[in-house]
Amino acid sequence: MLFTDAEDFNYTILNAPIGVCILDADTLVAEIVNDKFLEVAGKPYEVIYGQYYWDAFAEVRSYYEAALAGVVHTGEPYYADEVELMLIRHEKPEMIFVTFVYAPVKDKEGKVKKVAVWVLENTRQVVERQKEEAAKNAFKGERDRLHSYFMQAVAGICVLGGPDLVYELVNPAYQKILPGRELSGRSIFEVLPELVGSPIQEMLLKVYHEGEPCEMNEVMIPVSAYEGGPIQDRYFSFSFQARRDENNDIDGIVNMVFEVTDMMRVQEELRTAREQTDRQRRVYETITSGTPDLMYVWDLEYRFTYANAALLAMWGKTWDTAIGKGLRENGYEEWHAAMHEREIDHIKATKESVRGEVAFPHAVLGKRIYDYILIPVLNEAGEVEAVAGTTRDVTDREQMERALAQSSEELQAINEELLAANEEQAAFNEELTATNDELAMVNEQLMEARQKIEEAEVALRLAIDGANFGTWFIHSVTREFITDARLKELFGYYPDEDLSIEQALAQITDEYREFVANKLENAIYNNGDYDVTYPVIGLHDQRLRWLRAIGNLKTDPSGAFSAFTGVVMDITEQKMDELRKNDFIGMVSHELKTPLTSMKGYIQMLQKVNPQNNGLNAGMLEKASSQVGKMTAMVNSFLNVSRLESGKIYMEIQEFDLAGLIEEAEEESKTTISSHDVIFDPVETMMVNADRDKIGQVIHNLISNAVKYSPAGTSIRVSCFENKGMVNVSVKDKGMGIKSADLSQIFDRYYRVEGSQMFSISGFGIGLYLCREIIQRHKGEISAKSDFGSGSIFTFSLPLLSK
Repeated sequence: MLFTDAEDFNYTILNAPIGVCILDADTLVAEIVNDKFLEVAGKPYEVIYGQYYWDAFAEVRSYYEAALAGVVHTGEPYYADEVELMLIRHEKPEMIFVTFVYAPVKDKEGKVKKVAVWVLENTRQVVERQKEEAAKNAFKGERDRLHSYFMQAVAGICVLGGPDLVYELVNPAYQKILPGRELSGRSIFEVLPELVGSPIQEMLLKVYHEGEPCEMNEVMIPVSAYEGGPIQDRYFSFSFQARRDENNDIDGIVNMVFEVTDMMRVQEELRTAREQTDRQRRVYETITSGTPDLMYVWDLEYRFTYANAALLAMWGKTWDTAIGKGLRENGYEEWHAAMHEREIDHIKATKESVRGEVAFPHAVLGKRIYDYILIPVLNEAGEVEAVAGTTRDVTDREQMERALAQSSEELQAINEELLAANEEQAAFNEELTATNDELAMVNEQLMEARQKIEEAEVALRLAIDGANFGTWFIHSVTREFITDARLKELFGYYPDEDLSIEQALAQITDEYREFVANKLENAIYNNGDYDVTYPVIGLHDQRLRWLRAIGNLKTDPSGAFSAFTGVVMDITEQKMDELRKNDFIGMVSHELKTPLTSMKGYIQMLQKVNPQNNGLNAGMLEKASSQVGKMTAMVNSFLNVSRLESGKIYMEIQEFDLAGLIEEAEEESKTTISSHDVIFDPVETMMVNADRDKIGQVIHNLISNAVKYSPAGTSIRVSCFENKGMVNVSVKDKGMGIKSADLSQIFDRYYRVEGSQMFSISGFGIGLYLCREIIQRHKGEISAKSDFGSGSIFTFSLPLLSK
């Protein structure tokens, strides 16, 4: 920089759009300070003007004093780009980012007389850029997590797109339901022709055209085991949910499905086992109901598992109030209960029978004397699994014995009667033994039936656990609420905590609580439908979850009450997916485009302010402008994706010569691509009817991809030729190539090839997707061929206008 007219020089400095401070080269005293410099420095004018520069900026002296001295000594400028400084601004320490230059001002002899300090604050731009990087990283993490969830979901999930309901996305669980079928890119009615004309087809089309969701449970659908194979009756629980774009227009259907064929088979086996158990119980009752003796069975926990009608009458109880209860709960005194418990323990340990006599109050007759015998019930392994007993009322015999003791004269007669009674007792014992044998056999049959029921219940539980559902039971009269541990977890409760209906409703958010409560009451008392989705806040973990609950009301065989049972599933991820998708385009538009526009303006301002910058400075500004352009292109790509999906992208169709567009691409490549040798084959006149800008964007994207994915110094060849009434444009590179497994998905939205060599290459998998959509809207085709490790060829074709 040389001295010119002083007045012009001062005017230029004071009105410069960036901060400028002129220092005397010998004393480093500030001679000129403009307002922009004071704004960046955050210091009063008098603190800087007329003062030794390092007195005003003592806080950064140790970092840049040597650099400033070097400018005075060598006459060479010093540049610092976006450096972080701690300045005392407005009497407070503050961290800022600045770009500044120490520029020498020389006289005509080349001696440094002044030093110009040029400064521009970049704090806001740097912070915004850091935020953008964080947002991009967060987006990538969310995208990867959503994809991982989708692919790992237990439920079969697929996305059907367009009015033809074409498979766009299928997770492994869904593919497992239809093994051996190629799904991607095919209509569901092509893959499953057995659905055509069925109620399922009507449901799908109704959801697509009207938007109302549809859920069905345990529906029998004839589906072939493999494509073209024999039809089989299979059972499914499924839902169809309309997918909407950002304009709330329906553009597809999300299908979630569980195959419940095995569960239905288990339920049928369970029903059969229950019927068999009921038959065995009726046999048991028939055998034991005709005797006045008391007959009963205990488990090894001292609970009654069976009691005949005579015993229930003695207790004054019913089957429901007595069975499953212990001795004390059925009216036995402590000493009496403890005695029988010791006897049960003895039988368990020795497998020996026990006989005894005891007094017990009869519900009608009062205190009576009973003679009893207890025998072990053995399982297949020969171990005691229960204790069966038979008791006879011997009160009359006891009274007779007391009368005999009072009269010695009648002793002989009584002894004779007693002998007869003993003989009768022996006969009774034989009868009792036979009865016990028959009872043991019936009990064995009962245990076998019970085991089958338990096995069926375990299978049903495994099916429910496999789907990670929570389950509940509500008694319509008592409103008793029984839940499993998974349901408690979904409401934020611990497994050992009690959970009532009111407590569960309390965890539902305010805007849904009344709605769910009304649906629940209507389902319990009016047999209304109960399939609701709502958010809850966990009691302990305070975690927001979206739940879907499905319930069913069944009347108990007694007719006294109904049982309301059902399942609850966690659909939080599906809800979050919808919210994130709806917010994404808005976030890109508002958070990225505005600051990028500002950055572009600042760079252009710098380029205009000092057009005589040396090569290094100009190059830096050009690189900055290029990077901003790339970021703007990325944002526009996302917005283009949005417009494509919403149908708002506009095609400005016109006739033009494709050869001219290729020549423009060649000129642009010569000026912007120095790392590769881009070769354009000669092109003849090729007239097409298309959107010139959009086709240019496709060519630019294909060339940019070739540069990005091939080593520096290699060649890229661009060709344009006619073939069967179509004009073909191809871009061939010598890059890393594409694996055959990835070729079929390379044009899918957001798809990126996996591999260690991809880590250093940026991108979101949008460019090729946009290329495909643009070409298809021109009734053209686009394809890729590649030998992995040897390069790739991307080709698109457009209809050629008739000559």
